[in-house]
Amino acid sequence: MKQASKYCESAGNKSREILYIAFKDAVIERLIPNNPVVNTEKYRRKKPKIQILKREQMRTLLSVAKSRNWFLEMLLGLYLGLRKGEILGLKFSDFNMEERTVHIQRQMVADITIEENGMKIEDYNIVERNPKTEKSNRILRVLTIVLVELEKRRMKIEEQKKNMKEAYIDHDYISCQKNGMSHGLFSLNTELRRLCERNSLPHITVHGLRHMFATILLERGVSIAKISGMLGHNSVHTTFEFYLDVIDADEKMMEFMNKEFVTDSN
Repeated sequence: MKQASKYCESAGNKSREILYIAFKDAVIERLIPNNPVVNTEKYRRKKPKIQILKREQMRTLLSVAKSRNWFLEMLLGLYLGLRKGEILGLKFSDFNMEERTVHIQRQMVADITIEENGMKIEDYNIVERNPKTEKSNRILRVLTIVLVELEKRRMKIEEQKKNMKEAYIDHDYISCQKNGMSHGLFSLNTELRRLCERNSLPHITVHGLRHMFATILLERGVSIAKISGMLGHNSVHTTFEFYLDVIDADEKMMEFMNKEFVTDSN
């Protein structure tokens, strides 16, 4: 891992992540007694540059996204702070409509098989995995606008099931292709990039929506500990490290979560 870390800023931690998964599987298969990667050093990550859209820019993005296929996914990133894989892994059964909550209990990730010579990808699939960390398994309250769009999505998928008939593969995903299978991991970011370019907006990713969610909470005085739990971070230290630079940057924080911010859902 130390050798790999010399190639680029992310190589060390990415190597550690891959080794962790491999040894974790080995422990599950009882090939080894414990995971040796747990006690290895984590490499310092470069803090991401947090893109904050202005109020009118955010209104524009939501307005143009409302008539497209990814509106619900964008709301989940902005209003619940979900990761890309968590959004794609959500199922209708994860939502409790009476309690107005959602249980984040899985994520979609790439399952890659490399040929023995290590030079070519032999197989590539999108599969379900447990949440990123133990604390990423969490229950969040859901805003009305999200529940409204969720119901619209449910009706749309029911129509797809009727049209596809036995060709529809039902995994209960709220975000899926016409045949019921999961979207690709880059699909939502591609849609965001397209919308931003067409409307002359600063480029924002799904992770950027997640950062905006945290910034909204910071502006409203929510504690770092609470935000850490909502984001599913492994520790409060991680949250503090990410958002130290914006905690006191009042000029970057706007009133997002109010009635004027959300476009009409009807």
